[in-house]
Amino acid sequence: MATSGRSRPLVVGLTVLLLAGCSAPTTPARPGASATAPATAATPATSPGPTTAPATVSAEEPCRVELPARWQAALDDGVVDPAKGETLTVALGAADGTTFLVSTVKGEQHVLEWRRGDERGVVQDLGLDHPEWQVLGATWDGRYLAYRVDQSYSSFEDFSLYVWDSRSTAKPVRVAHGEPDRHGDLMQTPFVDPVLADGWLYWTQTRDADPEHTVLSGYRLEDGRTVRLSKGYGRAPVRFGDDLVWADSDGPGKTSTLRMLDLATHEPAEVPAALAGVRGPYYLAGDADTLTWVGGAKGREVDVWRAGWPEPRRLLEADDSPQLPRIAGDVVVYAADDAMYAADLRSWSSAQVTPTYGGIYADGGPVVTVGFAPASKDRGSVQTLLDTDAVGPLGRTGC
Repeated sequence: MATSGRSRPLVVGLTVLLLAGCSAPTTPARPGASATAPATAATPATSPGPTTAPATVSAEEPCRVELPARWQAALDDGVVDPAKGETLTVALGAADGTTFLVSTVKGEQHVLEWRRGDERGVVQDLGLDHPEWQVLGATWDGRYLAYRVDQSYSSFEDFSLYVWDSRSTAKPVRVAHGEPDRHGDLMQTPFVDPVLADGWLYWTQTRDADPEHTVLSGYRLEDGRTVRLSKGYGRAPVRFGDDLVWADSDGPGKTSTLRMLDLATHEPAEVPAALAGVRGPYYLAGDADTLTWVGGAKGREVDVWRAGWPEPRRLLEADDSPQLPRIAGDVVVYAADDAMYAADLRSWSSAQVTPTYGGIYADGGPVVTVGFAPASKDRGSVQTLLDTDAVGPLGRTGC
C-alpha cells in the first residue's frame, strides 16, 4: 500500500525522524535468534482488506473521542523491545506476524532485518558508513518486500528503491534511485512510495533529466522488465481494488483529479462516478476496497469511499492539518501538526494516539506501527505494534 502526497512543509520530517529508533533498556528483552526466511514466505498474500467492513455508509456524524483503555493497553503490550546496546527502527508490522526493522548496534551493525517470533534474518546490510540511511514506505505481499531508503536527512531526492524476494538468497534489487537534471543536480521528486500488486512493483518519480514531469513506472518482479506507464504531473500511486489510482493534472499549477490504471492490462480505467468530483487531493491512501484522501481548501478534510457506496463520506474535518494517511483495515491513521491520530470506519470516530508528535504507519492490513516522541534527547523513540482488528472500534463514548 502507498500514500500519495502533494508537498506540504509541515510535520513530514518530524514523523520520519521520530520513527527512527528505540534504544535498548538496561537489560535486553525478547531477542530473536535464527536466520531462516519468514515462515509465510512460501505463500504470497493478496492485499488484505478490512475484516469487519461496514456494508453501508454510516449514518453517524464523525466525532472525536478519547483513546479507549483497551487501545492504550494494546499499545503498551505491543512495544518492540531492543536488545542491550541495540537501537531499533520498526519499518513495518505485517498481518502475517512478520516485522521488518532496522537494527543498529554502534560500531557493529546497521541492517534491515525481518523477525517473526524467535526467527530472524537479514534483508539488507545498510553499512556502518551510512548511519543516516532510513528505510521508509515499506510494503509486503507475503513474498516480496519493497521499500525506499532515504540516504540523507535533508534531501528526499537522494533515495534508492529496493525490492527483496524472500524465497531467494539474492540481495535486494535496486530498482530506482534519485536522478540528476542536466546540470548533475538531483531532481526534486514526489515521495517514492512503492506499490506491490499482482507480480509488479509500481512507483512515481522525476526521470530522464526532466524535472518538469513525473513518470509512473512498473517493474515486473519475475524478470525485472521495467515499463513506463504514464507521464505527467502526478504523485505516488496507491492500489485501490484492481486499479492503481493517483492524482494528476493537465499542466503545472492546474488542479489535479484522480486517474486510474487497470492493473491487469495497464490500460487507463474509468474513474467511478462517485470519485469524479475529487479535486486537488493533498494525499491519497488505498487498499483492497477503501480509498481515502486529504482535501479541502486548506487540506483539513479527510474523505473516504468504499466500493458500493453511493458517494464519498467525510471521515473528519480537523484543525490539525491531517497528513500522510494510511489504511489499516477499518482504520485510517494519519499524522498531524501536533500528534498521530486514528479514525475508525466502524464507529465513525477518531482519537489521538500519541501524546505529542511521533510517527504512525500501516500497510493495508490491520497492524499499525506507532512511534512515540522521545521523552528526552538521550532516549530513543518507544515503538509499538497495534492490531486494530483485535482492539475493536474506537467507539463513540462522549460523542
